[in-house]
Amino acid sequence: MKNLIWILLCFLGGTLMIIGSAIGSAVFYVYLANLVSSYISPEFMPLVAVILTVLEYIAFYGGYSVIVGAILILIDQIRLGKIIIMVATSFGMLGLVFYVGIWILGYSGIGVSPAVQTILTQMYSLFTYNTGLAFTGTILAVIGRYGIKKPEKVKK
Repeated sequence: MKNLIWILLCFLGGTLMIIGSAIGSAVFYVYLANLVSSYISPEFMPLVAVILTVLEYIAFYGGYSVIVGAILILIDQIRLGKIIIMVATSFGMLGLVFYVGIWILGYSGIGVSPAVQTILTQMYSLFTYNTGLAFTGTILAVIGRYGIKKPEKVKK
């Protein structure tokens, strides 16, 4: 099995995420729902609410979701496993983007409007890396997810 190393990397990343308490935030998905509610017609809002709820639960369980995704890949449900791992690690990666962006703004002296600064501060407060293990686990799971390739079909 040529994906074994990548799957093990996902298991290791998921385990480190669990140890490091890397979990998503329900507040982030409520914030997203509030942002999109004005752009979506009322008849589609129940569907959007269901989709955001599913994403919220996958992200909330972080490392556990990564391990479930890796197990699905082991039983040849590669596409579904990769999607679950992507959603489970997306919150951590988004948090990393905000950390880096705010760090660059802080040290470069670039001025932003008070409205933008308020939004950045609110978004920054949603993301936390309690330990380096959570950060390392997220990075390992992302690398493992992108390393997994769907096996080629055998030609007759």
